[in-house]
Amino acid sequence: MSDRDGPIVFERTLPLAREAAFDLLVDRIGEWWPHEYTFSRDPAADLSIEPVAGGACTERMPGGTRIVWGTVLSIERPLYVRLAWQISFDRKPVPDPAAASRVMIEFRQMADGTRIELTHGDFLRHGEDGIAYREAMASAQGWPTCLDALEAAARVRPARR
Repeated sequence: MSDRDGPIVFERTLPLAREAAFDLLVDRIGEWWPHEYTFSRDPAADLSIEPVAGGACTERMPGGTRIVWGTVLSIERPLYVRLAWQISFDRKPVPDPAAASRVMIEFRQMADGTRIELTHGDFLRHGEDGIAYREAMASAQGWPTCLDALEAAARVRPARR
């Protein structure tokens, strides 16, 4: 494995306790995920992650169409969630979780909040587009944009827990 096909890792510190950070990222994904990164690109789209092993990660479009964009592979609240990332390089759903890359998000309590560590790997599961997909997700318009939105939401939205 070379640096070009290995996992990418990003970190952010959220000004929230670990349970609240987990809640925002997993249970309230629709409140912070960039609308331009949804399938419909509609602010009314409803994003959700069923927080159980085998749970579906979905987008329900305003017309009612439901798209599965991931599967929860393992989860332990509030420590981590591991997903099959069922979105292809060309932004189409990948029906088979076995043909999807993997995203692991870990939550570590710190004195000043919670450190989120996101690791996205196994890009070669996406086939010939795997390396290009890795480069896209590592770019400023990939995970950094999404995590910036999460961090902004953590600063302005009160925690439920």
